[in-house]
Amino acid sequence: MYALFLILNQIDKLDTILESLYQLGVGATTLDSVGMGKILLEHNINENIFSSLKSILNENKPYNKTIISVINNENILDEAINRINKILDIDNKKGVGFLFVIPVLIYRGGVNKIDE
Repeated sequence: MYALFLILNQIDKLDTILESLYQLGVGATTLDSVGMGKILLEHNINENIFSSLKSILNENKPYNKTIISVINNENILDEAINRINKILDIDNKKGVGFLFVIPVLIYRGGVNKIDE
């Protein structure tokens, strides 16, 4: 079992990504989030270090979205990652977001039963 995390900076793609996950039979939770670089830039903390990030951060969007999805099947996980990459071209475009996957050791509760 895996937890897929997508930090989505290109929030206009949120609905497309969620629809794609839904088509795979995968649920997700979406959270409003903001990166540390954005906060430090807004507060002018050590601006020299973060000034290079200004070109990447979209000044008009004060936050991003974090999508979390628990996926039991590795093939579905791979397909979810492929679909996200197809939508965002995350491997080639800077600043659209990033994703990572971690193993889930314990799962309790939730709306749907995840087969073991």
